[in-house]
Amino acid sequence: MLKTIGLKAFFGLFVLASSASAQLDYPVDVAVDRSGTIVVADLEGHSLLKWTGTGFVVLAKGEGLPRTPLFGIRHVAARGDGSFVVSDPATMKLYSIDASGAIEPVPDDDRFVTPWGLAIEPSGSILAVDRVTHRLRRVAKDGSAEDVSEIRAPRAVLFDKEGVPVVLTDDNLVRVVGGAPTPLTNAAPFEFPHDAVLHPDGNFYVTDGYAKAIWKVTAAGEVTPFVTGAPLISPQGIAVDAKGNLLVADAHAQAIFSINPKGELTQLGQ
Repeated sequence: MLKTIGLKAFFGLFVLASSASAQLDYPVDVAVDRSGTIVVADLEGHSLLKWTGTGFVVLAKGEGLPRTPLFGIRHVAARGDGSFVVSDPATMKLYSIDASGAIEPVPDDDRFVTPWGLAIEPSGSILAVDRVTHRLRRVAKDGSAEDVSEIRAPRAVLFDKEGVPVVLTDDNLVRVVGGAPTPLTNAAPFEFPHDAVLHPDGNFYVTDGYAKAIWKVTAAGEVTPFVTGAPLISPQGIAVDAKGNLLVADAHAQAIFSINPKGELTQLGQ
């Protein structure tokens, strides 16, 4: 049943902001902020959803029209102040979404072509990979932007335990020191990796849509399967909560799975 529905002004248009329960259409990424709030980027819903503990509600929703914000929402990262940054390769932009759901474009140098995975540095600057230009880029708070490194086929960016950027590519994880990428593994068995996260246990975990798997990658570069097969269908975005559970957005299963350190899966909302 619909509860309250409001209208938010944006670029002279109005975007629906609703506290009604929402279903997942095509969840491609998930993030957790410092307060434990879980948000989900839904590609086909053109929206950012929030988990309430019992269901999902719309935090921010685009118009669903080409060349409008959130039309191609792909990745989400928490800023740490209650707001989030999302990437939208369809509009070649990054957007900031505050706790009330207001959407604002992130100022940059307008040189993104397909901004994809992103992460927030302690300074508040945004690191984002560009799939087409094969670049890792940094966007500062003042809107200035720069290329950090050239990396073939980047998909996601995160940090290792020392705070060094790590980029997930189509076939490996690479550390980026001084702009130079260094592979973490000799021969990763990834088939179609989507996203990666550093776990408090010191291991990286990588989602793989084609393999229907979550891979564990040790600091030494050893790769082993952590969870494979049903109910996973196309695991994509991944995050870790304060309890050490992995949160996985599965686009084809239309679900967010929670995976405990033992590898046991439960689905949020069920």
